[in-house]
Amino acid sequence: MAARAGKRITISDVARHSGVSIATVSYVLNDRQDKSTSPATRARVLASAADLGYVPNAAAVALRRGHSKVVLVVVDPTYTGEVSARTIEYITNGVTNLGYTVLVHSKTSEAQLCDVVRVVQPFAVFLLAFVSADAHARLKPLGARHILGLDPLPDTEAEGDRFWEQGIGAAQVRHLEERGHRRIGYVLLEGPSPRLPVARSRLAGAVAECARRGLETPVVLNLPLRRDAIARELPAIRDSGVTAVCAHEDRMGLAILAAMTDLGWSAPVDLAVIGADNSPESLFATPQLSTAWIPDTDNADHAAQWLDAVVAGEQVDAAARLRSALPPAQVTHRQST
Repeated sequence: MAARAGKRITISDVARHSGVSIATVSYVLNDRQDKSTSPATRARVLASAADLGYVPNAAAVALRRGHSKVVLVVVDPTYTGEVSARTIEYITNGVTNLGYTVLVHSKTSEAQLCDVVRVVQPFAVFLLAFVSADAHARLKPLGARHILGLDPLPDTEAEGDRFWEQGIGAAQVRHLEERGHRRIGYVLLEGPSPRLPVARSRLAGAVAECARRGLETPVVLNLPLRRDAIARELPAIRDSGVTAVCAHEDRMGLAILAAMTDLGWSAPVDLAVIGADNSPESLFATPQLSTAWIPDTDNADHAAQWLDAVVAGEQVDAAARLRSALPPAQVTHRQST
C-alpha cells in the first residue's frame, strides 16, 4: 500500500495497515520500554511504517518529549562576511556531530527570538548574539531546555563586551606605535550599519591601548565609504598632526588608500593606514593594506564540549570559555604601514 501523492501518512494509517491499535503503534514508534510489545508485533508495525513511508510529526514529537532535537543557534546582524560565516559553520558542525539538528536564527528583535523559541521548543539555544537579561530569563519558560553562549546584557542599552573586537583595535594601535606613530586617527563608517557595534568595540580597544602606551586619545573620524568624500577630509586630518589611521575594517582601509591616490599621496609616507579582518581584498591594493585580525580557528570541538557541559548541568563561565577558544588578535604587516 503506497502513500497517495500529497497525503501525509499518519499514525492511524500505520495502525490500520499493521492491524494493531494506535496506542500500540505509538509505543513501538516511540520505543517505549515501559510498554510490553511482542517482537512480532513490533516487527509488523515497523514494516508497515516503512512500507507507507511514515515520517514522525516533529511538532508532535517535541510536544510529547517537551522539547525538539533542535539546537537554535542565534546570531546577530554583526555576523556578516567570510569570517562570521566560518564561525557559524564551525559551531553548527560541532553541535551537529552530537546528533542534533541545527537551526540558525538571525536575531532582529528579542520579541521575534522569543516567538521562535516558543514555536520550535529547542533542546538548546546557543547565543551568538547579546540579549537582555529579561529576554534571557524568558527563553527557558518558553521552551528552551538549555541555554549557552554569550551572557545576558546587564543593561538593555549596552552593546555587550566584545572583548575579541577590542583586541583587534588594541593590536592596530600597538602596530602603529611600534613604528613611531604617536598621533593616531580612528575611522568609523558614517551612518547606520549593522557592523557599528563591532566598529565601536574596536575603537574602545584602540582608546584603551593608547592610554596604556601614554598616547593621546585617537582622533575619531566618521566618514562615508566614498573616496571623494574621504579625499576631502584627509588633508585636515593630516594637518591636525595625525600620522596614521586605523580603519574599523579593511573595506574602509581600502577606501582611504584609494582617496590617498586621488590626492597624489602614498602610504605610509604621507599617512600610514591599517585595516581589520584580513580580507582577501586587502592584498589587492597598491600598496597592500596592513590589517589586524584574529586567526581563523575551527571551534567545532569547543562548541560540542560547551553544549555537553551545559546539558550535564555544569555552571559554565561564558566569557572564560570564549577567551580560551579565541587566539589573540595579530597584525599582518604590509606596505601601507
